[in-house]
Amino acid sequence: MVTTFCAYPWDLIDDPAAPGRVTAAGADGVVIAAAYHSVRAATPLHPSRAVVDAASAAYYLPLDERVWAGSALRPVTDTPWVGENAFGRSARVARDAGLRVEAWVVLTHSTTVGRRHPRFTVVNALGERYPYALCPSAPEVRDYARRLVEGVVRAFDVDGLMIEACGPLGVAHLGHHEKTQGADWSPVAENLLSVCFCEACQELLAQGGVDVVRLRREVREGLVAEASGHAGATEDHLTDAVGVLAARAEVRRAMVADVREASASVDRVVVHGQPDPWATGPFAAVLDDAASFDGVVVPTANAPRDPSTAAALRTATSGTRLGAYLMALPPATPASVAEEWPQILANVDDAYLYHLGLLSADRLEAVGTAVRRARELRAGTS
Repeated sequence: MVTTFCAYPWDLIDDPAAPGRVTAAGADGVVIAAAYHSVRAATPLHPSRAVVDAASAAYYLPLDERVWAGSALRPVTDTPWVGENAFGRSARVARDAGLRVEAWVVLTHSTTVGRRHPRFTVVNALGERYPYALCPSAPEVRDYARRLVEGVVRAFDVDGLMIEACGPLGVAHLGHHEKTQGADWSPVAENLLSVCFCEACQELLAQGGVDVVRLRREVREGLVAEASGHAGATEDHLTDAVGVLAARAEVRRAMVADVREASASVDRVVVHGQPDPWATGPFAAVLDDAASFDGVVVPTANAPRDPSTAAALRTATSGTRLGAYLMALPPATPASVAEEWPQILANVDDAYLYHLGLLSADRLEAVGTAVRRARELRAGTS
């Protein structure tokens, strides 16, 4: 099992004890954010700071003009909260301490880029834009994603890449003083609100034989039915549901091909994914393309808690390495982490532990306990 801590650049910079916390918890590497959305992050164990306010989505590397010349979209590299070239500096700290270094690259989540270029963002059936969500149906967005990856690969000799948001984002957005939880949207409503009607999507859907006007009407009718508490049209009962998923799959395959081309020199490239074919967001519906990657990392909710579930996931991911992205933040508790994680970790090939800098000492200790117990379980069954 390859065990890796998720980290932000500032978790490692100016904290000599950070690499030791990685190894003490049983991990042998870190995956450091290189392209990431805005975040307000606690740093409870850092010796000189308590909170970092990363005010905008950012690229934590200098822009290499060999990569970015002629690009329609460019990320922000001005990061006063951590200084210049923060990925390179933090990666060097980790490498010098003997840790594996992977880069964490978020592809389609950037409010900064979305606000500058609104026509490349997701539009719902009511005509509302999601400025944080870059729509990969636009070739310019896929080109932007490819350049993000290529820039990282050129800048540092990484041991691997972890790709997040390799597909469209939807209505769910964890950030920006989020005030949507009280809407009590069902999974169906969230999926309907995540069907995109941007210019590029409408063109792609029409080319695939989808009646876009009818689709928009049916999505709206489904939302009204959901809001009134009556059983309405589900995403699978849309007349053109198959066409919507086919269009998404076409775009996803194009994005995957671009990402893999840009990362061809990297030995290990894993991607966030989940089984729901309608999934949008950080963990996109990429399982059909799993064979294109060296591993698929599923969220805690989909992580296998028994061998049969693990076997089913391995079948769904074409036998590629299976990883779990495990959140040690609330609502998880130190006790639940120590008790529940070992069985999950015993069933996967890779563990991505969230998150090195955000965790209190008690939570960090619980993660270490879980990793040790998992290794004991694995040794007992080998």
